[in-house]
Amino acid sequence: MDSFETSKAFQTILTSRGTHALLCAQLNADLPYRSNFVGAEFGSVMNYGDFQVTLESSGHMLGAAQVRVETREGLRLGYSGDFSWPLDKVIQVDTLVVDPTYGSPSSVREYDQGAAEAALLHVIHRTRHFGPVRVLAHQGTLQRALQVVSGQLGFPMLGSRRLLKEIAVYRDFGCVIDDVLDVESPEGKEVAKTRTYLRWYGTGDSLPIPDGESTAIKLSAFMSRQDDPVLHYSDRSLRIAMSNHADFAGTLQYIEASGARTVVVDASRGGNAIALAEAVTSRLGIECVVPEVELSREWGR
Repeated sequence: MDSFETSKAFQTILTSRGTHALLCAQLNADLPYRSNFVGAEFGSVMNYGDFQVTLESSGHMLGAAQVRVETREGLRLGYSGDFSWPLDKVIQVDTLVVDPTYGSPSSVREYDQGAAEAALLHVIHRTRHFGPVRVLAHQGTLQRALQVVSGQLGFPMLGSRRLLKEIAVYRDFGCVIDDVLDVESPEGKEVAKTRTYLRWYGTGDSLPIPDGESTAIKLSAFMSRQDDPVLHYSDRSLRIAMSNHADFAGTLQYIEASGARTVVVDASRGGNAIALAEAVTSRLGIECVVPEVELSREWGR
């Protein structure tokens, strides 16, 4: 999303319906009316120049997509983006550009995400009697956590107006999320005085100021331990690994399921690109390269 406000004026932007709805809710009012900002159903084929573009769900968050591009000559190219595993449908391609977030052989979880979700509920119930519970997370992870706690708490939740707009979009796409009060509304301000509530902090929100009474829970996409999703900084400060991204084993299984004959590891986003490339070659027998990262401000490159 870097420089999106400039980018949208110079190119056609193809998105999934979920991404289209989220960006329209979060950004300025012109997006719903731009003919070059297109939202499509997963699985539908979009024609663009000499290419056919198909998006399939990557399971990472609402709108997140695998991208498949087929050229006029029949070459099938794919980009994984962030993805969970297992997936109902994996793009079938000749060449796959893959995300290496968990590219290291040491990045294998010994717990499932059900354990992380149970840990979140346990921590909230254990600490709520001592004061407010504050949960910090990036978009996608936060909304997943909202679904996990829905119907499980029995006390109020607060969030920013920005978050409430995002929640409305998620509900439109069938997600069950309990009521979250606007922290700036009269009702929200009254709840804040009670000191018994859960406050959500998402992308774009100001971080909470430590007060010695509240419990802070950071939901992280990255594991800190292989055998436990919870990292305790203190009794009132914790990190829980709630990740919608495949680990190392899942990444290899995803690559194999794509049918790719060549793999390009996207090293521009960090991760363990070299280790993943070596594993793809040695374990799967698939040609794999890690290109040098070249940054450019020229649109379309």
